[in-house]
Amino acid sequence: MIGTRLANRYEIKEQLGEGGMAVVYRAVDLVLHRPVAIKALRSNFAGDPEFLQRFLHEAQAAASLSHPNVVNIFDVGQADGVHYIVLEYVQGRNLKEILRDERRLPPRRAAVIARAVARALEAAHRRQLIHRDIKPHNILITPEGRVKVTDFGIARAASVASLTQTGTVMGSVHYFSPEQARGEAVGPESDLYSLGVVLYEMLTGTVPFRGESPIAVALKHLEQNPVPPSKHNPDIPPWLERVVLKALAKDPARRYRSAEEMAKDLIWRDDPPVDPDEDALFKAGAEPPGVDRLEATRRVPKPVPRGIVLDAEAAADEGESAGEDDGVQGRKRRPRVLAAVFLALFALGAAAYAGAPFILRLIFPPEVTVPDVTGLSYADARRVLADSGLMIVIESERHDRQVPAGLISRQNPEAGRVVRQGRTVYVTISRGPELGIVPDVTGRPVREARLILTQEGYVLGEELAEFRPGIGVNVVWRQEPAPGTEVEKGTPVSLWVNRPTEALSSVTVPDFRGRPLAEAEEQLTELGLVLGNAWPEINPLLPPGRVIDQNPPPSTPVEPGTAVDFVYSAGSGAPFEQDGATPPEAEPVPGSGDREPGSSGPGLPAASPTGEQGPLPDSGRRRTARVDIYVPPGPPQEVVILVIDDFGLREVYRETVPGGTSFRQYVEGRGDGARVQVYIGGMMEVDEPFPD
Repeated sequence: MIGTRLANRYEIKEQLGEGGMAVVYRAVDLVLHRPVAIKALRSNFAGDPEFLQRFLHEAQAAASLSHPNVVNIFDVGQADGVHYIVLEYVQGRNLKEILRDERRLPPRRAAVIARAVARALEAAHRRQLIHRDIKPHNILITPEGRVKVTDFGIARAASVASLTQTGTVMGSVHYFSPEQARGEAVGPESDLYSLGVVLYEMLTGTVPFRGESPIAVALKHLEQNPVPPSKHNPDIPPWLERVVLKALAKDPARRYRSAEEMAKDLIWRDDPPVDPDEDALFKAGAEPPGVDRLEATRRVPKPVPRGIVLDAEAAADEGESAGEDDGVQGRKRRPRVLAAVFLALFALGAAAYAGAPFILRLIFPPEVTVPDVTGLSYADARRVLADSGLMIVIESERHDRQVPAGLISRQNPEAGRVVRQGRTVYVTISRGPELGIVPDVTGRPVREARLILTQEGYVLGEELAEFRPGIGVNVVWRQEPAPGTEVEKGTPVSLWVNRPTEALSSVTVPDFRGRPLAEAEEQLTELGLVLGNAWPEINPLLPPGRVIDQNPPPSTPVEPGTAVDFVYSAGSGAPFEQDGATPPEAEPVPGSGDREPGSSGPGLPAASPTGEQGPLPDSGRRRTARVDIYVPPGPPQEVVILVIDDFGLREVYRETVPGGTSFRQYVEGRGDGARVQVYIGGMMEVDEPFPD
């Protein structure tokens, strides 16, 4: 299949691996010029109509799930007898491969990965999607340390296949929940149990239950309690062990109520607040979450240590008892006992005085200045930090154009910070430059071209104005490097933009809010602007067809040819009863059929190939986010802030900023699903929802 084309759109480049259900290939989308991953179903599954029907349904449902910690599904189809799924191509390794190399992970790193998976599950569970097959093989880690969960929805389709299919259902038995082992219906709690198994394995290097056969392992999930992970790894913090054991509770009701709750408990804390009663019970061997009473009763409390003072009191008691038989001898012995007590107390006081400086150094370590270890190898950095009494932990690996592979590109705390000895410095190891394929932005408005380049990991080079007849104003007609060229991510891409020889004056966008949409379109034409996207929204306060909101906002200066997006009223949602009027949902949207599919740029809910509008905005609520940006020391880098909201994807900030600069920006988004992305030097640094 290597070198062949699938559905005349995807060219297969290489085989990446094989699974129980499918063979995975790396391919190139010939239309969008981007790398993708393709899972081609094996023939034994493709011949099962019931499986194919469920597979198609689940894959389509999973395709609606969009989250930074989930591998996106782009397409599902069939060509030449091959049923396939097209997914986001994620560079990196799966968690199982990492565990094979490193055996187990530092507790902090394990908690970070588990929290990212919990966030992915949280997004899926809100859409009523249950993964059913959370395991290290389905958790991908990019070179930048980003966590991506794959195969959402596919596991459910696999569950209808025969259990005898080697490597399908039974292949995941080590990560099964008890209810899965019993063959019962599963819910979100089952995914959280499997995540608990994965976290256990990351912390200890082994799964909680092993056996000679899949059936033996399944029985252990049903009947046995796991050995507390701290028995395998004493470095695990007690609070993190409690998270693992709660997730591994046999009874789903005793597990976390939601993935969101588990994600909150996985936030790393060096000195976590603990309920004193719970902590005392946990340390004394009482039943922690996820461990039944039988296991807990086998723990033997530690004997109370006996010190000098206790021994002296015991001797005094013995002297008093002897005095009952011989009062004179008891009275003679008592002064010796008191003298021994006095000497013991004096010795303790002298020892405490002499050891006070040492104890103070333990409680309050001396302060040191964090040295600069960027540009050093891990071994050299460890020696430098050890000389200052500091420890080092590799937090992630990521591509970097400025730092050669194998050297440290970032550190936290940064150089020059004053900290106490014993502090851990977290470092990022450079994987060197990352290669990518330059996307084709010719024929697109310059605004959209900038967005595409940014999201593909490139920065904006020069924008050269040159007139070309027969091409729309402000449309890109040439780019350098050329489309399809393989160059490093972060490379500047210069654009040749079609502009008349005479300078065009800017246009101030009017305030269209409250006006009919058709009237707004007419005025746009008069001003040399164009209608972009238009979304209907239920609004009982405005008549149908009136503009509710617009982008760009009123009074914004823009170039001629700029597209303006609108949200307009679809009425109250009740039956439309005006005389001779058409229901709002059936009214054509001006301009919706005049734009090519996808011409709004990546991520925008543009008109579909059938002329249908994108999804309704989920809310008209405007929200504000504060974005704090720090450009690492070194050469100047391009900083871009994108907002994804009810208006689609748009650029709100783009500047080249000197290295070592920190600044703050406030951005606005519309709707409950609004997100903000920050790119520095072509690399995504932030992809977060707006705060509530």
